[in-house]
Amino acid sequence: MWDIAKVKASIKPFVFALGRFFGNLYKEFVEKGCQKSAAALTYMSLFAMVPLMAVFYSMFSMFPAFDGVAQQLQDMIFSHFVPETGSEVQQYLANFSQQARNLSAAGAGLLVVTAYLMLTNIEKTFNAIWGVKAARRGITSFLLYWAVLTIGPLLLGAGLAMSTYLLSLKIIVNEYDAIGVTNLFFSYLPLFTTSAAFTLLFAAVPNCRVPIKFALIGGILTAVCFELLKIGFGWVVANSSFSQIYGAFAVVPLFLLWVNLLWMIILGGAVFVRTLAERGYAHSSSRYTDLMAVLQILAIFKEKSRTGESVTDGDCVRAGVGLVHWQQLRSKLTEKNWIAVTDSGFYVLCRDLSDVTVWDAACLVGATLAELEKTPRKRSRDGEWREEFSKRKDLLADDAKAHYGISLQALFSPQQVEELLEELPDEQSEKSK
Repeated sequence: MWDIAKVKASIKPFVFALGRFFGNLYKEFVEKGCQKSAAALTYMSLFAMVPLMAVFYSMFSMFPAFDGVAQQLQDMIFSHFVPETGSEVQQYLANFSQQARNLSAAGAGLLVVTAYLMLTNIEKTFNAIWGVKAARRGITSFLLYWAVLTIGPLLLGAGLAMSTYLLSLKIIVNEYDAIGVTNLFFSYLPLFTTSAAFTLLFAAVPNCRVPIKFALIGGILTAVCFELLKIGFGWVVANSSFSQIYGAFAVVPLFLLWVNLLWMIILGGAVFVRTLAERGYAHSSSRYTDLMAVLQILAIFKEKSRTGESVTDGDCVRAGVGLVHWQQLRSKLTEKNWIAVTDSGFYVLCRDLSDVTVWDAACLVGATLAELEKTPRKRSRDGEWREEFSKRKDLLADDAKAHYGISLQALFSPQQVEELLEELPDEQSEKSK
């Protein structure tokens, strides 16, 4: 027999933790302005959808092997991604994209620019969710968008050709499939492909390294929510009076509503991945002040630079700096060119730490004298430099800036500390020992 009281007692903490998690998720969704961003992306989607379809058609027309694939791909997308109103919208967009392909070079260039702006807005929104202020620049940005606009359609076409082959194979396999595994596979195939698409979106678009395991979890959950949205939206459309009120024009507000809800689910999934990553690293994070956190981070950069290695987000989080805290400090460090982001999404040191002092670090993060005076609690992750930092808090009475003018190179190098202390006046040197 189950002890109901014990079961309730064991489930209660889990329920509370789950409630806090989704409470934080909703709070982040609102604070990041995802509703406004979804509305803006909906508006931009209306302008970019036809150019994107025109680019897709152009890419397929370059390869005779993909003859007819564009129409099949379009049918598949609208059947799986757009409920109820999909057939009418598909016809309108197909006509628009056909006309777009007959434009002059200047008009075609304008359409490509519109599609490009759509992609930059998506990246900007995802970067805001992850707290990244620096967008991709130069060749990295160009290659990402070029891949989306060119390689993306070709991969979709190859995937569709593969699924067509599997469908033809299904007819043969069904004769030997007594338990219906084949039908089960094909019924869940749209969910698998949608999950893969969302996972790629969450992992590749933000200008920072997103843990793939969290992107995968977010991609699957978003795909499930997307399928539920399709069912719910289809039911609402079938049982509402939109058609009676708007007549033939009903397809426009319904499609706008659908695109807006779709973007809200996608942005909600991005917030979920970010919140999941933050919670996943929470167990290894300590509560550092901004100054102590940035010193801890720069100590990691110094150690890595000695061996020519780059620094990852995980390195900073494992050192005890919370993921969100690290993202905030990362923005300040990149803005002031203390560190730089590589094309691979890692980080390298840009400043000579011999020319940067503790006082400079304090000014960077806006630390007050009260924070400098506060004795930091020793943690197991702290290096030897923490002891030297603590010594100098006793010297604030005379000249804080002078005594915190020790360079970070010296602070992180114990062998140089004694030499620097000998240069101080005798009474202050004794005081610091």
